[in-house]
Amino acid sequence: MQSTAEALRDTKGRYQKRDTGFMQLFISKRLIHGAAAALAGIFVPIFLYETSGESFFVVGGYYALLSLLYAVLLVPSMQITNRLGFSKTLVLSGLCSIATYILLFFLSPQNILLLMWPLAATIVAFRLFHWVPFHTDFALFTTAGKRGKQVSLSFAAIAFMGAIGPIAAGFIIANAGYTALFGTIIVLLIAATISYAYVPETPTHFDWSWKETWRQFRSQRRRGLMVGEFANGAETIVNIIVWPIFLYTILDGDIFSIGAISTIIVGVTIVLQLLLGRYLDGKGHDKTRTLKIGSFLYAVGWIFKIFVLSAAQVFFVGLYHNIVRIFSHTPFSAIVYDMSADQGSLVDEYTVIREMANHLGRASALLGVAILTVFIPIGWTFFIAVAASLALNMVYTAQRE
Repeated sequence: MQSTAEALRDTKGRYQKRDTGFMQLFISKRLIHGAAAALAGIFVPIFLYETSGESFFVVGGYYALLSLLYAVLLVPSMQITNRLGFSKTLVLSGLCSIATYILLFFLSPQNILLLMWPLAATIVAFRLFHWVPFHTDFALFTTAGKRGKQVSLSFAAIAFMGAIGPIAAGFIIANAGYTALFGTIIVLLIAATISYAYVPETPTHFDWSWKETWRQFRSQRRRGLMVGEFANGAETIVNIIVWPIFLYTILDGDIFSIGAISTIIVGVTIVLQLLLGRYLDGKGHDKTRTLKIGSFLYAVGWIFKIFVLSAAQVFFVGLYHNIVRIFSHTPFSAIVYDMSADQGSLVDEYTVIREMANHLGRASALLGVAILTVFIPIGWTFFIAVAASLALNMVYTAQRE
């Protein structure tokens, strides 16, 4: 049976389609869509926190529900993806993201109860039609031997956008409000959606039933990968939802300062990210050893974050945390994409169970944080991220199997 990777190679020979696909996916997702995501970044959770009357229990519970719905609906949604193909499905996801920010544009404390449900539908639909095609295409369009470098280039693009986005978004909000920010994001998302139409189609088809997917998800031989992805989801959601709201509380709602500090922190890490990618592709390099050391240092960073009280402390602790994050998440992603590329014709099925584990981790972490914030300060909930950072190493056990 010919693997997906072989079929992709045979289409144009010498992996020309891979190179074209990687660059088109990189431009569409990491540059154009990445610019929109960087502007939204830390401020959408803060916006929902403000609009909901500063209740993390509501915001955390809402995001947890989104992740649970995504995990449950992912397998049925793959039937639509099979019919459309991955390229057209990415376009559909772009339309859903545009609808999301149109709803956010009109969202207010007065209509939040009315709009939160259609908003949930568009957010979940975007995730259903975006992440599996993106991760599958990324695994197929990247190349063994230089995947670490390509992952690092991708992460460096995120970092670059993350360096510009927060301060730009903070400036827009401070001077023109959230509606101006969301209007700018909508324009970028329209451009990204058009660009997705040019991503080459891949010969992939999701073949597992609902029952088979959950059997594979629970199987003994995939347990290390599932625990690693669960932990990755849990840590990621604390970083993108809980940490921005924590910043908002300790900096007294100073939106521009939050954006400026975030920009400076992220900007320093870009060169290091690119250098690590070259290092990970080096001959004889052990990605798992880098992951072990990096995940420990990253977990320590979460402990430091519990005790920050000022803008200066946010800067120094945040800088440390972003640097050591490179040494945990870059090898983790490179290992996972290596494993995905090795699955042959099952690369999309493999990506689905990874996504399910990731978002179940997100939902679990958010529910835990939402409940704990009723009893303890939000900063102390970072211990969930500490445990998750250390559990990233479980993906190493999956790689050995």
